[in-house]
Amino acid sequence: MDSSKIIKGLLTTIIVLYISFLYLDIFSIHNIVNSDILKFISILLCLIMTIISRKRSLDSKDMLLLQMGMATTVLADVFLLVLDSHYELGVILFSIVQIIYTMRYSSQRKCSSIGLYIYTFLILNFLYFVMRIFTDRVEYLIFISLFYGICLIYSVYRGILAYRDKRYPKINGIMISLGMVLFLLCDINVAVYNILGYIRISGGIWDFLYKISSVSMWLYYLPSQVLLSLSGYDFK
Repeated sequence: MDSSKIIKGLLTTIIVLYISFLYLDIFSIHNIVNSDILKFISILLCLIMTIISRKRSLDSKDMLLLQMGMATTVLADVFLLVLDSHYELGVILFSIVQIIYTMRYSSQRKCSSIGLYIYTFLILNFLYFVMRIFTDRVEYLIFISLFYGICLIYSVYRGILAYRDKRYPKINGIMISLGMVLFLLCDINVAVYNILGYIRISGGIWDFLYKISSVSMWLYYLPSQVLLSLSGYDFK
């Protein structure tokens, strides 16, 4: 079967899953099916699309990096979404995802980008261990989340530069830059959701923001993954 037809079938399935789990989350329906299962299946299908697209890829090395990024994304979601545990490991895996994407979008500065990530990681870990000397109430998750935020912002920046510098055909460049911006919007909502949940503020506007952020993170996340998973495809 033609790979384009398979991809169209997968996209149709993903759209159905997307509408379904958003409906379940918006109306807080839990007695039909667990929306997290639908979410994980949709991300798994994004990985499958990159595998199917390999023979129609723009560049084999670029596609390999994309597949590595998507595979690591699936693994990270196993911990954060399916198991709902080992959050530090999940965030570290998502940091690796952004490092892989930075390498994908960077043409000449791969080594300097990796060096920047290494220095940032070492500095944050040093600050964590210093603070642990004075108090044991400091959570490592905060520092690793900060590292992830830095990785994400720089990866978004490199993705937008890749579009501006026309490193990819126009449609692919748009998919990359828009996909990365949606990725950022997703994680902004993840941060709002976790902060509000951590400080446990309730009432009016805070409950509304908590509900909106819980839905919005996946409102942005799945489209970002679909765009990125197709961004290595040769549409010609």
